Amino acid sequence: MLGPGSRTLRTAWRGLPGISERRMTDMAYCSESDLLQMIPQAELAELTAESGEIPDSQVVTEAIQRAGGEIDAYLGARYRLPLSPVPDQVKGLAVDLALYHLYARRSVVPPVRRQRYEAAVTFLRQVAAGLAVLEGEGVLVSERERVASEFVGAPRIFTRTSQRDW
Repeated sequence: MLGPGSRTLRTAWRGLPGISERRMTDMAYCSESDLLQMIPQAELAELTAESGEIPDSQVVTEAIQRAGGEIDAYLGARYRLPLSPVPDQVKGLAVDLALYHLYARRSVVPPVRRQRYEAAVTFLRQVAAGLAVLEGEGVLVSERERVASEFVGAPRIFTRTSQRDW
């Protein structure tokens, strides 16, 4: 139990944007039409629909949300979320991540999709570590907003002055 003379360390997380502040349905970093620019509609339908020629929009939306969650997990440490406007760089990362998740759903991930996914995650890790930055008007979270530490405790009883004669 902490007494009146004990010191405590209080850490406050201020302004740290996280996924909890952004509902996944509020804003996506890419859309189904962005995915269709990378793969044909028939292929997207094979990846999402059980028996169809038309892509299942719900499955596509889930993959896009999952990609957005991954992006937010990395970028949340350095940028205010959600990113608005969405940089083209982030849109490309979201497309690569979403397509990887759609292929992984069928357990058949082409090597090029795996490489693009791994490259996207590597870049996001570099951004989170401060080794890379996003292009455009992203709002960086300052170091001061991330963590503020403060020591709180009772005034000192034994000081250099009071202990001088000892």
